[in-house]
Amino acid sequence: MSDQLILLPGTAPKVRRERLPLGLIDGFEDAVPSVKLRNLIRDVGLLQPVVVVAARSGRYRVVEGRRRCKAIAQLAEGDEVGTAPTVDALVLEGQQTSRREVCGGLTLALHASRTASPASELRAIETILDAAGVDSEAVTVKEIAAQTGMSLQTVRRRLRLRSLTPALRVAFDEGKITASVAEAAARLPEAHQIALEPELDAGSRLTVAAVRAVTRERRDAASSELPPGLFEERASAWPVTVRGHLTAALCAIPVQAAKDALGRAIADALAVLEGVEAENRM
Repeated sequence: MSDQLILLPGTAPKVRRERLPLGLIDGFEDAVPSVKLRNLIRDVGLLQPVVVVAARSGRYRVVEGRRRCKAIAQLAEGDEVGTAPTVDALVLEGQQTSRREVCGGLTLALHASRTASPASELRAIETILDAAGVDSEAVTVKEIAAQTGMSLQTVRRRLRLRSLTPALRVAFDEGKITASVAEAAARLPEAHQIALEPELDAGSRLTVAAVRAVTRERRDAASSELPPGLFEERASAWPVTVRGHLTAALCAIPVQAAKDALGRAIADALAVLEGVEAENRM
């Protein structure tokens, strides 16, 4: 199945630059641009064109530039850029560029050459996995890394974020928690993650320190419920320790040597030890 996974076009797509109505572009609805980005676009305009591919019915799907498109949409809602905003776009055209997994592959390839956007990358990887329909996720992950230029470690780190609880995943997708916080939380059991959610509901900023604090609290609480002395070292009678060492020594020497003086001496010592233990039991 891995031979059928094609994430990048076999030939370089044609590129044309066009001014497109923002209303014709899909795929940026869940993006979360920063206030700094919105202010920059408001003050100086879109400095770098977004990248899109032609979809069906005359529409387009954004490949790179989700946050910029969303920022322009938010500015339009506030009547800061006009009621019908347009964006400068590079339109990719060619064989297979409209396929979902290819769009995801192009997104990851472009991200690999610039500052990462973990939420966008995770969404693109999930799109590829869903669209590829292969049986082995491990094979697909390797193909994603090989074809897009992302490291295998980065792809796996992004996929581990799928273990976030729904509330934490939404917070990550919306930019309310950073990738480092999300990765730390994703390593926790579900109950620990749920314990973090009230901080988000209260409007607090979730940090790695807060994640570790919850982990310590839960660990200490679990430890306090264990029977006292469970992990204490228990003293063993010396004959038990000595017998163990002598038995191990007898088993370690070759079969022929066991019949020699050394083997007989160990066997005699074991016999004496058994006598001592018998007397102690009386």
